Amino acid sequence: MEKIKSGSFIPLPIVPIVIVGAKVNEKPSYLAVGCIGAVNLKPPIIMISLNKTHYTTKGINENETFSINIPSTEQVIETDYCGLKSGETTDKSKIFTTFYGDLNTAPMIKECPIACECKLIDTKLFLQCITYYGEVHQVFFSENAINGKDFNFENANLFFLSGLENLYRDISESKSLGHAYDIGWKYEKGKNTQKPQKAVNEPKIVQKDKFQILGVEDISKMEERDPVAVWARFQQLGSHIPYGDTSHALGIYITTEELLKESKNRYLVGVEVSKVDDDDVPEGLITETIPSQKYALFTHIGPLSTIENTYQYINEQWFPNNLDYERVRFGVEFEWYDSRFRFDSEHSEIDLYIPIQEK
Repeated sequence: MEKIKSGSFIPLPIVPIVIVGAKVNEKPSYLAVGCIGAVNLKPPIIMISLNKTHYTTKGINENETFSINIPSTEQVIETDYCGLKSGETTDKSKIFTTFYGDLNTAPMIKECPIACECKLIDTKLFLQCITYYGEVHQVFFSENAINGKDFNFENANLFFLSGLENLYRDISESKSLGHAYDIGWKYEKGKNTQKPQKAVNEPKIVQKDKFQILGVEDISKMEERDPVAVWARFQQLGSHIPYGDTSHALGIYITTEELLKESKNRYLVGVEVSKVDDDDVPEGLITETIPSQKYALFTHIGPLSTIENTYQYINEQWFPNNLDYERVRFGVEFEWYDSRFRFDSEHSEIDLYIPIQEK
């Protein structure tokens, strides 16, 4: 079937509509926005794009905060109205019930089933619009939008803008087509390619006391790092580590704000030691103390080459859908290798310790 040239425009058939909130002159100001997208998962960063002349931009620029409110079908008329009238001439704070979170300057809408407050971290100017990047500080759900620990899609009564029709459409009765980052494996069915295993079950929540390791260190960008070379260096230098627990080895990831700015992290490979004497540290090795921390303990099952599938599940499914725990920013993460590890075997197992804290 031939394609038809249709000109230059944004061809998105489904556009999420949100209400952006900001505090302007000590009063809430709300604006309907259709230019929004997820930019980063760790930390969670959302992008919104507004016309530079919009009144709400004054509050975002001044307070460096804003809110994102996802309306239900019950607020579709009010939502559209917020896109028609300027806050400079119309007091839209009276339309909704406003509440605030920890940031204090990001007004949120109580009637919306989902709301979140964001801290501004960056902006980018275009000819017509200004794009704001905000780190999500806290997310709020209405009680009827939550069923136990799961999001209740039907009760939320969400809607979207059908961009190519310029119509609002109700999506509450849409049918499920399958789980994201999972059904795609059906594409390889029948090609003698086995779906990599991943930690699909709930992880164990464990508390690990402070411990010390002795090993080697590599500070670099992850995409430039050769983990095999780091492990080889450890095996060469760490063959005789005093007081070491040789039942397992650890691959440890440590990130700081300074390293993150350079897209780098520390990668340590070593073993736990019961004590460390400066005179007993072999040349070329370092010691590191890992603080006490609560972890979500996942187990990756399958070849080492498929471990990214498990990390993808953790980052893109488990954390976004977990209502009790969130990742500890700049917390120490590590991989635990013991006798279960078999490199390329389908039955190989690696434990992944992800630092968490209660929301």
